[in-house]
Amino acid sequence: MVGLGLSWTAATAQAGKPPPASAFGMAGKAPAAKAPPAAQARIAKPLQRAPAKTPPPPSVTRRKSTAPLFPSIELHAVNLNESLQFRPYEANGKPRKSADKELTRLLRCWHTGKQHRVDARLGRVLYEVGRHYAGHRVEIFSGYRPKAYCTRAHSRHLTASAIDFRVVGVKNEALIAWLRGRFHPVGVGYYPNGVHVHLDVDRTEDAYWVDAGDAPSPNGAPKGPLVALSGGGVGRPVALADFEATADEALAVGVAAVLEASASELPSPSAPAAPSEPPSVDPGFDLD
Repeated sequence: MVGLGLSWTAATAQAGKPPPASAFGMAGKAPAAKAPPAAQARIAKPLQRAPAKTPPPPSVTRRKSTAPLFPSIELHAVNLNESLQFRPYEANGKPRKSADKELTRLLRCWHTGKQHRVDARLGRVLYEVGRHYAGHRVEIFSGYRPKAYCTRAHSRHLTASAIDFRVVGVKNEALIAWLRGRFHPVGVGYYPNGVHVHLDVDRTEDAYWVDAGDAPSPNGAPKGPLVALSGGGVGRPVALADFEATADEALAVGVAAVLEASASELPSPSAPAAPSEPPSVDPGFDLD
């Protein structure tokens, strides 16, 4: 049987006939060759390209600003010929521990060298002035003054809560207008014949005055109430103690240039406030 099977297979192969099903397990068909796995994958799933990357939005590609959030300002004590790069805040906004000490030293009495701890509010106001007028030096003529160099017992220079200063390149009239509109309550003094303005922070309400001389008259207060040009031009009776002298030493000549008015002439507190600018000339005051 084995020999017959082999001879038949050879004979049929020579005759070109297909082999029986028992020869390959299929009825007259040879098994098909399988394609390589890689070729099958390429046929079943075409090659997919990665999507193009979209550019980031403009807000992401902008360069971060390198300017500090709390830059220093330049303060210069004229009579001491000293300067300070004043920066009361750290980069994270927290107060600098040494800032008050630095400002206290700069505002010391230039006559005696004595120091008095500066009012913290004054430092904050000075810093905001310097930031508002960026690039302009703030020149200070007087800060703390002991009693021997103050012309008034109430002077806020005694407590280091007042300064006489100017901003280089800025008109005093413009500086005063900004101070009065920005800070409350403060005292602002305008001196048409001087080079600086006065600013103090130790008050419960705003006050504004004009002084054409170097110091109030040493001969006593004038009769009648005094009217400060404060609160947007609305006058009010104030004591002479509300005003500060301009200089370290009292002079024999010079009076506080404020308007005299009787109580009946004072405007009602409910009257609308008219905007006003500091007068450019001394309005005058008649002493009886």
